Amino acid sequence: ALGQSAASFHVLLGWVMLVAMLRFVAPADEEDELRGSIWVWAAVAALSYLVPMYVIARWVGPELPTLGGSIVGAMIFTGLFAFVHRAESSRSTPEAGDLLRAAAPYLIVIALVLFTRLVVPVREALESLAWSWTLWERFKGVFHPLHHPGTLLVAGFILGALAAGASARDVRGAAVDALRKLVPVMIALVAMLGLSRVMVHAGMSDVLAASAASFAGVTWPFFAPWVGVLGTFVTGSATASNILFSEFQLATASELEMPALPLQGAQNFGAAVGNIICPHNIVAGGATVGIAGEEGNILAKTLGACVVYATLGGLLALLFVLTAGV
Repeated sequence: ALGQSAASFHVLLGWVMLVAMLRFVAPADEEDELRGSIWVWAAVAALSYLVPMYVIARWVGPELPTLGGSIVGAMIFTGLFAFVHRAESSRSTPEAGDLLRAAAPYLIVIALVLFTRLVVPVREALESLAWSWTLWERFKGVFHPLHHPGTLLVAGFILGALAAGASARDVRGAAVDALRKLVPVMIALVAMLGLSRVMVHAGMSDVLAASAASFAGVTWPFFAPWVGVLGTFVTGSATASNILFSEFQLATASELEMPALPLQGAQNFGAAVGNIICPHNIVAGGATVGIAGEEGNILAKTLGACVVYATLGGLLALLFVLTAGV
């Protein structure tokens, strides 16, 4: 349900990022006919991704909308583009076998998720193995190791690498390198999760929720995405933002007697939007393409798009809350 709520924001507003990008890269001095063609293909690209993304979120689950929507959207868009411009292209195309080997890890991940989510007997069998824990009779949780998305992700990439022709030694070396790079990320996520749990059990989330409710009242849904944006801007991670503020959004919804799902969806949406102004991402992106030192200029360009995107998300959250009971 949370995946569907977040996807509703993205499917209705995902075009904003494409418009912002084209404003920077579309050639302003070209003929109107060429500019019109660029915008038409941009609309096709947006629909090619956003529609499959929402369909997957709505009828499959929260694990695949971004990855699955991207792969399906790329296939639809490139197929349509190649069909329309087939007579103009003189470039050689890669062999189908090479494409399949390159895409094998992603395709296997998608197949595993679909198989374990949509085939009911398989899903029930995998969910039957559960590890539960309790600490001081206050903290508790349940973990399904065979049904967990992380398990499927690791299995998919290992099988995909082997299917692509990599040796077991290559896979082991790549896994060690990946784990080494993940250590700082895991430390940060554990810290955020610990802080979130402290806030919940110390009553801090309830105090913040009461303050937000008294400050914003019925207009709070408009501000909900901005909380997600702030969380990602500060922590450098949409995941950390959601860990940190989802309980706060839930407590605020309870305080205001509003439906929780639109506010939680707005939180997830805002956390994703915050990636474009997150200093960590801007520094990493600038270094990757060789423009280190231009972070201020990059932030100046992405900040306007972020404000427009989050504002529209806030208005949409207000609409979702107002119509939730209709």
